[in-house]
Amino acid sequence: MTLFFRPTEPGSSTSPARSVNWGYAAGGIATIWLVLLIAMPVGVIIITSFYNEGFTLANYRDFASSASLLRATANSLTVSMGIALLSLLIGGTLAFGVARTQMRFKTLVRTAMIIALISPEFLLAMGYILLAGPNAGYFNVALRAFFSLPQTSGPLNVFTLFGLILTALPNGVAYVFLTMAPAFSNMDPALEEAARMKGATAFGAVRDITVPLMRPAMLSGALLAFATSLAMFGPPQMLGINVLTVAIRNALINLDFSLAAVAAIVLVGLSVVALLIQRLSVRHGERYRTLGGKSFRARTIDVGAGTHALSALGLFYALMALVVPYGGMLTASLMKSIGNGFTAGNWTVENYVVIFTDHAIFRAVMLSFSLAAASATIVVLTGIVVAYVVLRTRLPGRSILDYLSVMPLAIPGTALAFALVVAYLNWPLNLLGFYGTPAILLVAYLARYVPIGVRNCQSSLLQIAAELEEASRVFSAGEFKTVWNITIPLILPSIIYTWILVFILAVPELSSSIVLRGFGTQTVSTALLGIWSGNGGLAVASAFGISLFILVGSLFGAAAIILKRSGKLKGLQLG
Repeated sequence: MTLFFRPTEPGSSTSPARSVNWGYAAGGIATIWLVLLIAMPVGVIIITSFYNEGFTLANYRDFASSASLLRATANSLTVSMGIALLSLLIGGTLAFGVARTQMRFKTLVRTAMIIALISPEFLLAMGYILLAGPNAGYFNVALRAFFSLPQTSGPLNVFTLFGLILTALPNGVAYVFLTMAPAFSNMDPALEEAARMKGATAFGAVRDITVPLMRPAMLSGALLAFATSLAMFGPPQMLGINVLTVAIRNALINLDFSLAAVAAIVLVGLSVVALLIQRLSVRHGERYRTLGGKSFRARTIDVGAGTHALSALGLFYALMALVVPYGGMLTASLMKSIGNGFTAGNWTVENYVVIFTDHAIFRAVMLSFSLAAASATIVVLTGIVVAYVVLRTRLPGRSILDYLSVMPLAIPGTALAFALVVAYLNWPLNLLGFYGTPAILLVAYLARYVPIGVRNCQSSLLQIAAELEEASRVFSAGEFKTVWNITIPLILPSIIYTWILVFILAVPELSSSIVLRGFGTQTVSTALLGIWSGNGGLAVASAFGISLFILVGSLFGAAAIILKRSGKLKGLQLG
């Protein structure tokens, strides 16, 4: 039953006409909101790419003839494919180990995956630069001293394409792991046992049975890692690597909007191709079903000496994704001067005093917190309305609304920020005066995180039988009263979790903020990048990064506790 065709009980105070108005009102508001927030920026990118004092293809010709932009495209593809392949290899192996074997350090691996996922990419990049910087990196200093090497630089150098891949790898591995681990857990072990009874070895059963059945999950995780790597801005900017996101910002700095638009179209196009491949890979989902009506007991399998190898891999990942980068950053944050090394008089907490007493940093923190709180609140409200319209009504075109709400998943933050720059600098949106103010940052955050709100609310709403709402209507409750008294309380844990998740992601947001920031609108991430670039020093930047990491980690811990107590925590849901 829906808002539009439900039966009207005798004595009901809610007429059919009033129900239709409620549904259309919600659908209309959601449509207008998503068009302004998402469809309009996408349209602006497309139009700008074909416009230069009239319709033209010259912008695309200029892009194709630019060696720098072609190199940026090649670098983006190389880095993203490298991260996707290595993430699949490491993340898939660890997901299998945690879900299906008796490897050790399972809790440590799961914790490291979650922390890597919520860690801002530029914080991990800071940690690796402190460790593997060619001159003063701790690893390089230690290696030169241990092997008595004569050179003053190297042997490690993080400022390379391979260094960028390693820097962003923990996030990619986490995406693959969190995609594949549930799939491994839901697989009936009888399938592998049948292969063993036919004479297959443990490795042969995994190769011939497990891996083929996991193909959709493998492809989904790898393509998710690929798409998120295409969109990253902080690490390549800090390492000085020429990729498409950096090229878009450089074009904006040079006021070359047409070239920035074409670069954004190329970037969005690559993301869309990745998502389409993922959708096509699961179009025959019945071929990979392993969970039916027959119950089974999850069991681990004995992989012999492979158990020790999996344990070692899990421990190595936790060290490289969590302990090493943040340990290096923590060490640097407690030094007066990083160049003076581990001498007795070089330790201090003054860097943290600077962080907590600097007025500019305080303003940046307050602005980020305000934007994050506003974004989380509006995203949750949007998610509830859109999810309700899509799942509980028969409004014509609601599937388009559903696709529109998830479209930002294919738009990197830098490309979206570029579209907003063009849109809010031109008539009629320039009349709002948003450009250069916190309002345009809020618009960007809302557009980026709407898919999280919609998807999480839809997941919760799908678990609630519509009969509960119908019962409320039978007792003459109006539509709004039914939603307020029945639906909202039942999905409240998901609402709280989504709010906290969006808040966590919005506080350190960088890729949109770096393009849209104006005078007096520094956020946490842009302030940190400014300190790192030379305005305050590496030690102060490290103290800032450690403080930000503790804040984000604490907020996620609070979200986990809330959802665990409500029995709703089933893993991190990003979309």
